[in-house]
Parts: sequence; structure tokens; C-alpha cells
Amino acid sequence: MRSRRNRPIEHTLLVAYLYSPCNVVSAHRPVGLRRGFEVAGVRTTVLTSKISGSSEDDAARAVIRAGDLRARFHTQYQELVGYGGESAVASRDKPRWWTNYIVPDITALTWFPQALWQLIRLIRKDRPDAIVTTSGPESSHLLGLVASFFGIRWVADYRDGWLRDVSHPFFLRWIDRLLERSIARRATIVSAINEEIASDVRRRYGASAHVISNGFDRREIESASDERRQLDPQRFSLVYTGMFGMDLEEPVLHRGRDARMFLAALELLLERQPELKTSFELVAAGTISGAEREMLEKGDLASVTRVLGRVPYATALGLQQCADGLLLIPGGIDATTAKVFEYLAARRPIFVITERESTAAELLREAGAHIIAPPDGPEALADALGAYLRRWAETGEKFEPAPQFDLGAYEYESLSRRMLELIDSEGAATTSPVKETRVS
Repeated sequence: MRSRRNRPIEHTLLVAYLYSPCNVVSAHRPVGLRRGFEVAGVRTTVLTSKISGSSEDDAARAVIRAGDLRARFHTQYQELVGYGGESAVASRDKPRWWTNYIVPDITALTWFPQALWQLIRLIRKDRPDAIVTTSGPESSHLLGLVASFFGIRWVADYRDGWLRDVSHPFFLRWIDRLLERSIARRATIVSAINEEIASDVRRRYGASAHVISNGFDRREIESASDERRQLDPQRFSLVYTGMFGMDLEEPVLHRGRDARMFLAALELLLERQPELKTSFELVAAGTISGAEREMLEKGDLASVTRVLGRVPYATALGLQQCADGLLLIPGGIDATTAKVFEYLAARRPIFVITERESTAAELLREAGAHIIAPPDGPEALADALGAYLRRWAETGEKFEPAPQFDLGAYEYESLSRRMLELIDSEGAATTSPVKETRVS
């Protein structure tokens, strides 16, 4: 059978565990990539999990939702991703101990078998020219690994470092290493959301790894709702959208720790400047647990914090655009979630809690006069927050992005086009033929 690796890309399969209508930040990248592919004229099929919910136009939009045990049995994960409604989360429990013994992750058990069946069916009936698997969870890349044996060009898209984030017992780490090495070396290309992750893959496996950043969807930005009514016009409104994770033990990221430090700093600043109790507000929108709500509304914080809970995506974007300022807590030195780019698109001054040498700090320095506050303790954070409010709340200065910063480069239409160009160029450069497997 003649190899199809050099044919033009007309049909792409995008594999993402979470997808619309699920409203969590990790679902936004695949939605944006899919829209960009279609703008470029590439027909796109999506393979996702039923835990993401469903839409009436799934069939028309070629969205395949594979069965998932997480959708069959009530778990806290359903509440965290909004499956089956908007029920509140009391507190985040630790994962069950036995999940640490499943490699690469729990979805290899709950979702991968059904997703594999759907992949084989698609290859048999409507073979894609390329497959893009975007993680986490890492089990999505196992589907790309299977597709590669059918001669299908494959992008393994990393949003997190695999081995950096695992918590498996040491005697199972070799399986992680084996799987990641197989994926890095067999994929047509490896893409990563930042240079730190890409360079790590190159260093450890000698694979071709390219940076395709997170970004924002211009159409979503333009369709954001007007949320001025949600904000107090008599106060400087600092808005935070997303998850704090203050009651979550994170093995690598430390967003929860930094968020707790910020609240301690805000309490300290309110003691120094009690007038802020009537001129400042912190508005939090996202998956906020009951335990976190108590932290946010403790003592003097109750006079300045408002917790909106989980809101529709258009509302979150509207809050960002109507805010006076935005609070960003990446939680890691190389963390660059899609929220960073949504914030930049909102064109508001950002107060970011991160190390000065972090990826987010470097990006924000290029983008404009945002305030970078290292998590060096409540005292230092209170000083930085005070300086931020003096500049943006007291002087009335209007924030303007740096004129040389190219925000358009981070639109998903541009990023998707870059990914398609890489698939074409890397596929054409492949010198060793790949024997294709016929599915009957």
C-alpha cells in the first residue's frame, strides 16, 4: 500500500480528553486549534471523553465522545469539570491511593479502551491524514502511538512535562520513561506550549520538538458578555478567573500555596490601608470549593472579596475585559496556561505572582507594564500589591500594551496554521518509509 505521509492534509483527527462544552481552561486549547484548522480549510474530527458533556450538534460537528467510567460513576472529578451540572465542590479530596499504580494515568483505565475502539473505527471508515493528540492526560498520546503504526502523521502536543508531573512509585517510573520515549521518537513532531518543555524533550530523547504556545480564540474574545454590572464601579476591581487550588496538594505546581500567600498579603495590606475596604474588591470566578470560600471570606477579607463560583466561559472573558486589573497565579516556573493569553487579550494591567525568571514573567515583561511579584512571603507580596494599586487605582493611569508586542501571534488561528505547516514539512522530510497497516 502506497504511503500517504506526503499527501496534503485534508482531514485531521484532534484527540483531547476534555473538550467543549466542558468549561475548564484545559478544554480551550483543543477548541481553539480545531477552529484554526477549519479556518485553514482542513476538515477536523474530534475524539474526546463523555466526561466533557455533549452538544446537540456533535454529529454535525464530527465530535466523537468515547465512553468513560468517570461519567458512569459519581466522583468528585465530575464536579470539578462541571459534568452533569454546576454542583458545588465542598473540598478537593486526595486521589485514591490505587490510582498511583496506573500508568500513565487513571484515564488509561477509564477512557482509553473506548477511545481506542473509536479510533480504529474512524481509521477504517474515514481515515485522517494527520492526528494531533494533546495532553494531559498522557493517555491521549497512546492513541497517537497506535495511529502512527497505520502510517498516519502525528503531532504529540505537550501541555505539561510528563515525567516531571507523575507521582507513580519509583518501580513504575520505567514504564513512564518507556512510553514517553516511544511517543517522542515515533511522533512526526512533538509540540510543546513553551521552550522549557520542548527543550526537555529534545535533551532527553533527541526528538524534533517545537514550541506552539497556548493562545486565545479571537472569536471567543469578541463574543464575551458585558459584565460591568457584576463589578462595583466605586471600587478597583481585581478579577481572578480559574481555579485557586488552595485545598489541593500539588506535587509540582504550587498555585495553591501562592494563592494562600496572596490572601495573607491582602490581609496585611488591609491592616496597613483600611481605606481599601471600601475602594478595592477581589472578584473570583471559577471552580471554588467550600473550603476555599471560607479562606477567601475570612476576617477582613470578607469586606473586599466576592466569590462568583463557576461561570460560563463568555462570562469569565467578560469579567476579564471589564475588570480594572487581573490577578494571575501560574503556579510554576514554566507554567503558561491559556488564561495568560486571555488576560493579555483583555488589555488590563496584570498582577502576577511568579518567579522573576519564569516563563510567564518573561512573556508579561514583553507585553507591557505588568507587575511581577515573586512569592517571597506575605510582606513582600503586600508591598508589591500596594505598588500595583498606587499605580493603577490611585493615579487613574490607563494601561496600554507594549507597542512592539505582537498579540496576534498568539491567536489560535495563527498557532493552528503553524502546526499544520510543521506537519507538512516534517512529514515531507521523513526519509524512512513507514509501513502502513490496513484495517479491514
